[in-house]
Amino acid sequence: MKHAAMAGALLGLLAVAVAGCGGKSASKPSGSGSGGGGQTTIAGVAVNNHGTKTVSTSAVVELHDYYFKPTVLEGKAGATVTLELKNVGAVEHNFTVVGQAIDRNLQPGDSVKVTVTIPKSGAVFFCKFHKSMGMVGALEVSGSGGMTGTGGGTTTIGTTTSKGYGY
Repeated sequence: MKHAAMAGALLGLLAVAVAGCGGKSASKPSGSGSGGGGQTTIAGVAVNNHGTKTVSTSAVVELHDYYFKPTVLEGKAGATVTLELKNVGAVEHNFTVVGQAIDRNLQPGDSVKVTVTIPKSGAVFFCKFHKSMGMVGALEVSGSGGMTGTGGGTTTIGTTTSKGYGY
């Protein structure tokens, strides 16, 4: 009898704990720029969208498990931007920009600076280890009609290779 009462009490506590969760999801990631947490398409590849940031001379890009934050960097065509890459994930990541001779591996906790140019046609960057998991981003010209909205949904960026995103 004592065990039955204890089991009943535990089941009651479990029911209260589950009911107390309310089924709400965690809040969206914060940070500068728009977007966060949804899916988007860049150059025909489904990617994990964690925001857009307008850049001019420098920016920080975090490499998480398995996305870039921000995912899209917008700036003026021809602008040279220094990116501080920070691997805040638990596994090794990579930052590659085809056509710009950038291919850097970062162990967890590592950071490195690279310089990119925002081409008129845009460019894709990705983690060569996790591209298939959606770890892809883009360098976009401001006002080019790239990512719009506030995230959480699905957006499309440069779905054709004619946009110049070949990788």
